[in-house]
Parts: sequence; C-alpha cells; structure tokens
Amino acid sequence: MGIVMQMIEMMVEGIGIDPQSQPLVLLRDEERKTFVPIWIGPPEAVSIQMELDKKVPQRPMTHDLLTNILNDLGIRLEKVTINSFSDQVYYASLHLLMPGATQAQEVDARPSDAIALALRAHCQILVAQDVAEQHGIQIDEASEISEVPDEEDDELEEAEEPGEIDKFMKLIDGLDLGEDRNR
Repeated sequence: MGIVMQMIEMMVEGIGIDPQSQPLVLLRDEERKTFVPIWIGPPEAVSIQMELDKKVPQRPMTHDLLTNILNDLGIRLEKVTINSFSDQVYYASLHLLMPGATQAQEVDARPSDAIALALRAHCQILVAQDVAEQHGIQIDEASEISEVPDEEDDELEEAEEPGEIDKFMKLIDGLDLGEDRNR
C-alpha cells in the first residue's frame, strides 16, 4: 500500500511575470488563503492564458492537440496533481482514465503542462498539502492586509523582515488577476 497524500484543490488565479521577467502561474485554494506560485516557461504561460481568456487559436496548439487526442481516444483526464517539490522543481501527474478501466493511470508531467491540460479538460487541480504549506504563501488573516502605506511608513517597513503578506503583494504585483476565474 502506498502513502496517501493529503491534497488541496486549487484554481488558477492568473498568469504573471515576476521581477526577473520569468512567467509564473499562481494557484489558489477556494478560500484564497493559500497561494502557490509555479514558475513556468513562456509557451506554457501563453497556452494557459489563452485558455483562461477562452481564445481559440487558428490551429491547435500543443495542449489543444493533446486534449483532442485524448478525447478522440476516449481517454478522460480525471485530475492533475502537483505532488512534490525538490531541487527547485515541482513534480506533477496526470490521472488518465482509459476506456473500460476502473482506475486511473498516473503519468508524470510538468506542472505547467498538467495545468494547461486541466483547464481544457475542466478537471481538478490538486496540490499536495505539504507542498502548499512549505512552498505556498499562506494568508491567514485578511486584517493583515493594510492599505498602501504613505511615504513616512516606507523607511520603517524597509527595516522590517518582509512578512507573508508583503511577499504575497510583491508576487502578485503585475499578475493579470482580472475577474474571478474558476478553472
């Protein structure tokens, strides 16, 4: 028997660019208390954003093609899981239900590809609880989020260690979070 991982269902909050110009996808839990940033490549960022915006390319992109192949073969993507984080890399799996099968087959995937496919298949995106706790940003109290500080507060804040709220606000600065999107 394998170890059962506790999983948290997440949704794509948006795609953004970090201060070093690297694209990332920001996942969040339903209560918006846990946010997990995953750095991805530019093509995957475009693919995810196109699906979020419901834009249909003139010809199928790679994730559209794979979705079409799975559908044509009767294979259903049940869920995607982000299982672990090691050496600065997230590891994910696709859970595919083959025609006539009663149990899904797990296939290794990059998180960016898994998320792009999950959006197209309208299936769950699950993140291992330990991954979310160790590598996510936890927002426990809405009262911690204050209004934009005035200039007098800037000197005081620079001397303090950045808290989770500060890290979160810096991370989401520049993200296109538009309207609330549910997969």
